[in-house]
Amino acid sequence: MAVLNLGDRVLYWRTDGDPAKVPLVLLNSLGTDQSLWEPVVAHLLDDFYVLRMDKRGHGGSTNVGDVCDMADLSRDVLAVMDAAGWHKAHVAGVSIGGMMGMWLGVHASERVERLVLSNTGAKMPTESLDLRVKLIRETESIEPIVDIALERFFTADFIEAASPLYHTLREVFRQCDPDGYLACCAAIRAMDQREDVVRIQAPTLIINSTYDLSAPPALGEFLFNQIPDAELVEMPLAHLPMSQDPQGYAQILKSFLL
Repeated sequence: MAVLNLGDRVLYWRTDGDPAKVPLVLLNSLGTDQSLWEPVVAHLLDDFYVLRMDKRGHGGSTNVGDVCDMADLSRDVLAVMDAAGWHKAHVAGVSIGGMMGMWLGVHASERVERLVLSNTGAKMPTESLDLRVKLIRETESIEPIVDIALERFFTADFIEAASPLYHTLREVFRQCDPDGYLACCAAIRAMDQREDVVRIQAPTLIINSTYDLSAPPALGEFLFNQIPDAELVEMPLAHLPMSQDPQGYAQILKSFLL
């Protein structure tokens, strides 16, 4: 576990596993921190040396302001990779993590071995995002949007079961810095990578979820059709499938990355 001090911000990151294994960067979603991947990492460490980090205003990373763009967030990833001494790695990102992965695949292709874009899109619908931004600004709190967001993250049966994992994810969301959350929302709202993704050279896997309200399967299908030689798989889950089926998700990653 480490922190990287970049002057105006501090980025929390960690590595797990054997440094002799295959390097893999995991990038998490809006409203979560690096612990999102914990159930999956347990199934990956036989094969991978895993690096995780927290975005600005999430988990252990501090925030700069209430606006940033996808380039800012993605350059944070490169800074952490540099701090870890990683020149090149596989990159797997979910939601905004996938958007950052796209940016890296286009603008830092020499740093990306293989790329997994999970539950994400090159241009996102913003209606739900706009509502969340409005509620945060009105209340100056993350609290009013927590359950609104979680209803989009998971299937109804997972929420109803209310497992310890679900409650942990909910608590992580509640602890987000509201301005950090708004900054990441601004990056998503401003992003349009639809014309850029054709330049991705790394072998790429798209992961869709059938019941994903935040990144409907059509967004992944667009990526599949635009990125040369991309592959596509679909899981019968919602926006964060790695939480509901960590073993199945890990197997998809291993099958593609290895």
